Amino acid sequence: MCDVMPVSKTGPFRPQTQQVVDALNTAFPGLYAGVCKASDLPSDADEAEDDDDLEDYGLLSDFVFLSDGWAVRVDYDPEDPDLCLGLSAGSTEAPAEGLEVDLDDGEEIPDGVLKDVTDFIDEQRQASAKH
Repeated sequence: MCDVMPVSKTGPFRPQTQQVVDALNTAFPGLYAGVCKASDLPSDADEAEDDDDLEDYGLLSDFVFLSDGWAVRVDYDPEDPDLCLGLSAGSTEAPAEGLEVDLDDGEEIPDGVLKDVTDFIDEQRQASAKH
C-alpha cells in the first residue's frame, strides 16, 4: 500500500465493503489498514492503462487494505451501486496468485464467500512467509 493513497479506517462504507472489513478484522486482528475508493486513487502514468481498464468495464470499486500488503477489491455495479458484482483478493506488494469471485449482483456477500477470501489470504500469507 502506498502512503499517498487516501485511505479511511472509519466509515461509513457501503454495506458489502463493511462486510469485507468485518471479515478481515475477524480473520486478521490488528492488520486492517483502511478502505480506499477506486475513484480516490492517485492517477499514475505507469498505471493509467489499468485505470482505463476499470473505466472501460464500468467498475465502481472499493479497496480494503491490510497493513501487510494484502487487499480485497469490492466491485459494484455503477448503475446500481447497492449491488456487489464480485471480489478480488491479492498482494499489493509481491507477485502472487490472486483470487477472483463473481457474485450474482448481491446485496449481501454470502458468509461462505467471505470465508473463502479470508482463507485464501491466510494461505497465501503463510506461503509467502515461508519463502
